[in-house]
Amino acid sequence: MDFLHKNGVLVIQHLQKDYRAYYNFLNFMSNVGDPRNTFSIYFPLWFQLNQTVGTKMIWVAVIGDWFNLIFKWILFGHRPYWWVQETQIYSNHSSPCLEQFPTTCETGPGSPSGHAMGSSCVWYVMVTAALSHTVSQMDKSPTTLHRNACGRGL
Repeated sequence: MDFLHKNGVLVIQHLQKDYRAYYNFLNFMSNVGDPRNTFSIYFPLWFQLNQTVGTKMIWVAVIGDWFNLIFKWILFGHRPYWWVQETQIYSNHSSPCLEQFPTTCETGPGSPSGHAMGSSCVWYVMVTAALSHTVSQMDKSPTTLHRNACGRGL
């Protein structure tokens, strides 16, 4: 498990150092994809727009949260911000400095990340639904209909 944590710390350091300019965007995306929003905002909205997508949204949220809970029980991984202080891997005073933000300051096991799993599940359903809708609208566009009609006349 230390191998996973050490590599996770490297990824966090990379993101915090090289993508600092994108902090507001990444924070916004994380908040939009927060699993709590699934039940209170996205499910009712999508269910009214398309019942199939709304149903997928709720099932993805429930099953994703359930899997996250099971994985947390199995892995019981520490949060990276605490792990760097407790591990013996780093020699004295050489532990990496990781910034902690309000959305990452929680108690309980942190691996796997519920925010990452939940956000990715919610975003997957929303993006695939939007893309599917866009493609179906493009297929019905007048240009496509004209092109198909011209092709049949040959």
